[in-house]
Amino acid sequence: MAMPNKFSVLVILTCSHLNSVFAEPIRFIERPTIYISDTSILKVNQDAQTTLESFVRNWSQFELLIDKNLFPIKAPNCQKTIQIRFKGIEPIKNRISPAQQSRWELLERLRKSNIQDTSPVFLQIDTRQYMKKSADGKYTLDYCNVFVE
Repeated sequence: MAMPNKFSVLVILTCSHLNSVFAEPIRFIERPTIYISDTSILKVNQDAQTTLESFVRNWSQFELLIDKNLFPIKAPNCQKTIQIRFKGIEPIKNRISPAQQSRWELLERLRKSNIQDTSPVFLQIDTRQYMKKSADGKYTLDYCNVFVE
C-alpha cells in the first residue's frame, strides 16, 4: 500500500479544518450581519402566552439569549449570556406592518424550536449602540446586549 504524499495530507487537513469552521452555529457572514445555523442554541426571552395583537401593541420587541462563547463578537465584560434585542416598531392602530408580521413569525418559529426546521436566521446588527469598533475593524460589545433590526 502506498504512503500518502504531502499534497494528499494537506488536502485532507484543509478539508477537516473547513468542516470545523463551517460547523460554527453562529458567525458573521458579512459584517454586521450574523448567520445562525442552529436556532436550538437560542433561548427566547418572551412570555409564551403573548398573542400577535399584544406583541404588536408592545412594539414587537423580544430578546434572544445566547451563550457568550458562541457569539461572534467579543464581550469581555459579560459573564455568560448575550442578549440579542430586537428594536421596537411603533404600533399603528388597527394595522400590522410587514416588518411586525415577519418578526412575529420569527418569534413563533423560535418559540416552537422545531428540530425539522433547518432554515438559518440572518440578523442585522446595529453597530451604533453598545459597541466599539477598533482600528482593525473588529467590534467589541461594551455590555451584554446588542440590538438587531
